[in-house]
Amino acid sequence: MKGQSFCSQQYHEREITRSFCLKCQICVGQICTAKDHKAHDVKALEKVADGVKANILTRTEVLKAKAEVFSDAIRKYEKTARELETNITNTKLKVSQAAEKMIARIKENERQIISTLENTRVSRADNLNSAKTQVQSLLKQIDQAIEFAKNLIQRTSSSDIMQSKNDLEKRFEHLENTPIPEIPVNPMKFYQTKDEKNLTLGYIARRNPVVGLTKDFQAGVESEFDVHPQILGEQVYEVKVLVEPAEKLGSFTICENQDGDYTVKFTPKVPGIFSITIKVTGKEFAGRPYKVQVKQRLIQVVGGIEIGGNTLEKPNGIAVNNRGQIAVVDYEKHFVLITDMKGKCVRKMGCYGNNVGQLNRLNRPTDVTYLNADNILVADQLNHRIQQFNVQTGNSVKSFGKRGTRGGEFQNPVSVSLDDEGRVIVADFYNNRIQVLSQDGEPLFKFGDSGPEILNNPIACIYHESKFIISDWGDDCLKVFDNAGKFLYELGEPGKDD
Repeated sequence: MKGQSFCSQQYHEREITRSFCLKCQICVGQICTAKDHKAHDVKALEKVADGVKANILTRTEVLKAKAEVFSDAIRKYEKTARELETNITNTKLKVSQAAEKMIARIKENERQIISTLENTRVSRADNLNSAKTQVQSLLKQIDQAIEFAKNLIQRTSSSDIMQSKNDLEKRFEHLENTPIPEIPVNPMKFYQTKDEKNLTLGYIARRNPVVGLTKDFQAGVESEFDVHPQILGEQVYEVKVLVEPAEKLGSFTICENQDGDYTVKFTPKVPGIFSITIKVTGKEFAGRPYKVQVKQRLIQVVGGIEIGGNTLEKPNGIAVNNRGQIAVVDYEKHFVLITDMKGKCVRKMGCYGNNVGQLNRLNRPTDVTYLNADNILVADQLNHRIQQFNVQTGNSVKSFGKRGTRGGEFQNPVSVSLDDEGRVIVADFYNNRIQVLSQDGEPLFKFGDSGPEILNNPIACIYHESKFIISDWGDDCLKVFDNAGKFLYELGEPGKDD
């Protein structure tokens, strides 16, 4: 039940408060209103209270909404806490399972390595025992031969000794020349991996990783070595080989073999120290670069050909076709000799003649090249022409050129060869030029007789890697031109040094 309120002023305690002073913000009775608050704004208490009640109700609704938000937050906290417990529990389980898998994987890696080591031990032990048994057998044979020899000397007659001499000497020679089986090297080394992501313990190197780097490397000669990257416990994804300095290499190739090994071939241009770095899956293989010494190229005579039935007086040019037939021109005797690879004469072509109107006549021939397997071109120097011979018939097929200075004419052609397109290259000695012609003798272009670099009696010319390389007899050097006849550079100078 709602009770009535009374005035709080002294002596007015029994007076019911029916008004409210807005200025003083207190409830007042009728006497206080008339006396103490007559100048103030006084409103009926119930009316003011109704406004406050409405405001309280509005604020209450706001608080109710806020309370609902808090309740939702509490429910979310409780839900998140439950999810946290569940997630932590599940994650702990997954961590344990992952750890078990990692341990199992490491154990399996360990088992594989130990199994391979054990298999290698058994295999190599068998090889060692086999080699040991072989040596023991040889030792027993040697002891028996020694004992037999002693008995032969001490207990038999001289005639018996002489009768047994040959057999005993053969036995001695056999035993003396029997080599001791090579004791196998056992390079077994364990390399612990630093790659924790792959969960591998490491790998076993079971053989020399690089083979062939102890050979003699020579400048200008293709060299090779083998790389064995397949190692236990580590899968090979990529093998890279870097040979430095790269600018001093003429060629470089790396080929994967069927057995998973790699063969590296490279051609050093000059002598010196070369560094070889090998990387497997991005990591340096064997831990360091290799250093190799490249020596000056050695030219060795490995054999000779005795020309049977014909004596060469001044051989001045040589060529070989794809059948192994050798063509040699004799400058002094004015002929071309065709032999097989053993020097047996197959055919002799040409004879002396200074009449350019006659084929088969040669006058100081100086060079020869195979046009194809059956035809050769001969530089017929003093007849100032190029002759084509068929090696099957021995007859001259045709010739082109005559003495003169115009295109297609020569003054002492001393060298003939072909370029990559089959065009004929002639060193025109006294015209101081190189002429390039079709195989029918049609002049295509010439160079060397004018421009910034004039040739001085060119004596030979070859075409190599899109360049003409000319031996300039008069200037004691090699002169190099591009495939259009533009001078590039020269090599060498007069003198006896390298």
